[in-house]
Amino acid sequence: MSSRSLTKAMRQQWQEEGYLLIKGALTRQEAGTCLAEADRVVEEYRKADVARFSRGAFTIIQVLERTGAFDPLMDHPGTFGVILDLMGPYLQIMGSQIYVRHPSDEALQSWHTDAGPSLRQIRVDPTSLPLQFKVQFFLTDIPEPDRANFCLVPGSHRREFPETGFPKGENPPGAIQLCAEAGDAVIFPYALWHSVACNRSQNVRRSVIFRYGQMWCRPYDYEKVAAEVLARMTPRRRRLMGDLGESYTATDYYKPKDQIEVIMGGLS
Repeated sequence: MSSRSLTKAMRQQWQEEGYLLIKGALTRQEAGTCLAEADRVVEEYRKADVARFSRGAFTIIQVLERTGAFDPLMDHPGTFGVILDLMGPYLQIMGSQIYVRHPSDEALQSWHTDAGPSLRQIRVDPTSLPLQFKVQFFLTDIPEPDRANFCLVPGSHRREFPETGFPKGENPPGAIQLCAEAGDAVIFPYALWHSVACNRSQNVRRSVIFRYGQMWCRPYDYEKVAAEVLARMTPRRRRLMGDLGESYTATDYYKPKDQIEVIMGGLS
């Protein structure tokens, strides 16, 4: 499978609206395999506190520490070419998570931007390389509104988020709910206003996300990846997790000499 590339229309949408919905990033079979593994990880996690993790919404972080089944998503041809076209090759994975959204009549998440109040105040020019963004792979179908849909305000990545925020369940003007199929992926930057709608279906929505950032940014949910996790990965995936080998200096995270070769090698 050749790597998908960013088209002119996609770049324009990214700059103006602040997100991309990539249809069929994964095949239905790939999405089904990932869903089965996500459910296994969730069940292990749920056993720690059945009452807490059987309702509403919760997130499991450091997913790559829990399973190797999602490694192929790190540089999957359905998304990785687009990721590179948007962010460039000097990038790193900042974190990996599973999102679980149970049925609920209330909004499952209030409106927010990602990574805290400091990054919220940094809005780069739309034509600039982004600092950080997320890629969310949907593992279950979301065919209509109010099924724990990912919600966003197109173009909000270029506007200041209100200091007082929005009450949970109250939508800002222009808000939309994305409908998606298992295998679709959405890419969006930290500054985009987003939330999660209520889930009035009987189904639990599950998805997997990877947060990418310029490689000099600090990782989001780990300090250093365990050696046993890196051991199972390809050189490119190791580099995506910030591994520069044994002999490196701090400045190598700004300008590693072999980055192009490692990241771009084998892509078609």
